[in-house]
Amino acid sequence: MSFPALSRAIRAGQVPKICLFGSSSMEGVGASSPEHAFAAVFERNFTPYAPAGVTIINRGIGGNDARDMHGRLQDVVEDHARLVIWQGGTNDGWHGLTADEFAELTRTDLQTLRDGGADIAMIGPQWCPMLEECPDFPPFLSIVPKIARELNIPYYDRYNAMKAWSRDHSMTCLEISPDQVHMGDFGYRLLGEEVAAWIGAGLGQDSHSS
Repeated sequence: MSFPALSRAIRAGQVPKICLFGSSSMEGVGASSPEHAFAAVFERNFTPYAPAGVTIINRGIGGNDARDMHGRLQDVVEDHARLVIWQGGTNDGWHGLTADEFAELTRTDLQTLRDGGADIAMIGPQWCPMLEECPDFPPFLSIVPKIARELNIPYYDRYNAMKAWSRDHSMTCLEISPDQVHMGDFGYRLLGEEVAAWIGAGLGQDSHSS
């Protein structure tokens, strides 16, 4: 796993742009305040890996599916971010997209971002009560990591990470996602910390490297 464009920018002393592209998890729906949402937690925890700092561009919009994200792709391309953290696969089953439709749009979008010079990291769907009860959701648990493998894109398995948090902290799924779908402050804190460390590890340095 590596993020060469982001790593080069950091080594050059630049302030790289990182774009968060997805739905409510990137927007921060469910957090008690912006400073407790994913974007802010990620930025605080990633900054030690980037001595000159980073610029976070938050393009998360709650409720977005692959069609919506495809329609907004040009905005992300024009951000010229060194890293795009893509998050999706949650709303599509609810909105009636098939796994094949989702996969076609997502592969196209990810390749467009890559062709534009951005590194990409993918965050998969979450574990939450409402999705567990959605009959059209299970295919997306497998199709998102499958796309990541096909395109050789680093993938963060949020679904199983959240199950591990539940075991480690003796919390139920509902306690992590109080409204049954969105993470609360606790979930965003763990997600932001883990994703920052995961990206940092992909730079080939620890938080004390220059």
